[in-house]
Amino acid sequence: MVDRDKFIYFQNCGRHKGFYNDENFDDVLNHIYYEDFFEYPDDEEFPYTSASQLLRGSCNLFVLGLQNILGYTPYIIEGDNKKGFHAFSQAYKNRTWYYIDARGVTTSFDEFMAVAKEFVSDKYTIRVADENDIDDWKDDNYYDEAIAFAEAVIEKYKECYTV
Repeated sequence: MVDRDKFIYFQNCGRHKGFYNDENFDDVLNHIYYEDFFEYPDDEEFPYTSASQLLRGSCNLFVLGLQNILGYTPYIIEGDNKKGFHAFSQAYKNRTWYYIDARGVTTSFDEFMAVAKEFVSDKYTIRVADENDIDDWKDDNYYDEAIAFAEAVIEKYKECYTV
């Protein structure tokens, strides 16, 4: 059994916890289903089958769930070309930066960037998500369902996201 609530040191460069501690976080997130928490709607366009969509595709709505449940501030890392972004939370504690998204918590910026670089391939900026960003995110057709799903995942696996 994987111990997701403990920070594990890896490669002498950082610590992580949550689904990072699994052999394959993608596989685990793909097996946390929307239907584990809610009845799946009769809607062919409904985008949420598993928590993997909360890492890639709806990371912005996941960080709003983190803000609601754990009080973390949402951040955006975006390319200077403005063609893509990844939303995440970060926290500073005991002189250490922690990066938090659907995978869990890591102190390694390089490990965090493994997913972020899929969306940000050029020079980038990290900034706090502002009210305009959050208002835009609320325009998502499935905003309420995504926030409820994100919050349900966070509540069930809170130890994965707590710094």
